Amino acid sequence: MEYLRLLYTEYLFSPDPAVYRAHVQLFHFFPVVCILQSAITTPMGKTSVKSFLNLPGKLSWILMELISPLSFFLTFYLNTPTTPLKTLTSLPISHKILSILYLIHYLNRALISPLRAPAYAPAHIIVLLVATYFNYLNGYSLSSFLLLQQGQIPQTGVWRWKVRMILGVGLWIVGFWGNIWHEDVLYEIRRRAKREHLETARTKKEDGLGEGVERVLVPEQRRLVVKAENTGHVYEIPEGGLWEYCWHPHYFMEWIEWTGFLIAAGGWECAPAINFLVNEIASMTPRAFQGVEFYKRKFGRRLPERKAVVPFLL
Repeated sequence: MEYLRLLYTEYLFSPDPAVYRAHVQLFHFFPVVCILQSAITTPMGKTSVKSFLNLPGKLSWILMELISPLSFFLTFYLNTPTTPLKTLTSLPISHKILSILYLIHYLNRALISPLRAPAYAPAHIIVLLVATYFNYLNGYSLSSFLLLQQGQIPQTGVWRWKVRMILGVGLWIVGFWGNIWHEDVLYEIRRRAKREHLETARTKKEDGLGEGVERVLVPEQRRLVVKAENTGHVYEIPEGGLWEYCWHPHYFMEWIEWTGFLIAAGGWECAPAINFLVNEIASMTPRAFQGVEFYKRKFGRRLPERKAVVPFLL
């Protein structure tokens, strides 16, 4: 028990500068791991594969995403003489804003978003383990940064701080809202697919139709869908917003969100924010290109021409 106590107080959740730097440096290896994703198919989401090591998608998502705010809070809880809430309220205003943005993001990402989603594809246990460690590093390093960097803003730099915070928070809000809006387009496709599958099952029973795969274009509704009647899966081309220009606008908007967070955090002064943004781009870009290949397999030549993740560029 003493060993475990020392493990989480002296290493896992310690804001000691040397320990903090070691954890931040560990973050530097994740882009290398993420680049390897381009050589394999990530076993989650639309590219999920059948395996006895698969876990329920929604549960896996909630568990691995909750690690970030839990790690964030535990680092505060174990290293403050008062309660974490009192410590947070005693931080400089910039740190309070960053904490609020961070926790709002994970409230949505870990709880609200998966509870709103109709379904998540199964996730491989390897995805859960890697994401859990990544999210631990993310929550710990940002919390330690806030505890270690508690200096007040010099009076000569107040105007720069105000511009930085207004720009960063504004960009964060745009990215946060854009991510939710574009994800909701996908959720509505799944909800509609479920409704239509139930209707198809009813009419098929009434008409005596057999099982099979049907490709259907519904021009009056501008909907291009692929229906697999034997499984009930329905795949549809997302429409609206930045979906008209790229296949993963929810990824792109999340990058905008964390770019805003990085600006608000002071840019190069906040290593955890830099690490997180770089790692997000490194991990999500291969998945975006894998997603494009997924759409090509489903829709073939009917697939509209769009970029993978960044409108007009990538």
